[in-house]
Amino acid sequence: MDGGCYIAVFQLSVGQTIAVGQLGEIHFPEGMYFYVGSAQKDLSARIDRHGRPDKPLRWHVDYLSAKAWMLGAVAVAGGKQLECELAAELAEQFKLAAPGFGASDCRCRGHLFYSPDLT
Repeated sequence: MDGGCYIAVFQLSVGQTIAVGQLGEIHFPEGMYFYVGSAQKDLSARIDRHGRPDKPLRWHVDYLSAKAWMLGAVAVAGGKQLECELAAELAEQFKLAAPGFGASDCRCRGHLFYSPDLT
């Protein structure tokens, strides 16, 4: 699959405050984070990038993924609009981690969700 959407799962073992670009400093408690993103080409390269701690900090998720361990990701075939649909589904199950995170190009409240654990 060359393009599509994904949900990347991160674990942060120690809570910390992270400066996230234009969003400023955000406190991230210890726990699990679910990030919804998309790439209309080179989807696997985008997901692989999130798993590397050393990278230029370009997107909101880069700031978190430089500090958290990426456990994996689920890729989903579909256009950019699916990204917001997936975020809406996760919003029904998990707490919004940071308003505006990952949603600078849409009207969603955010694309990063939090759970203290995987249960």
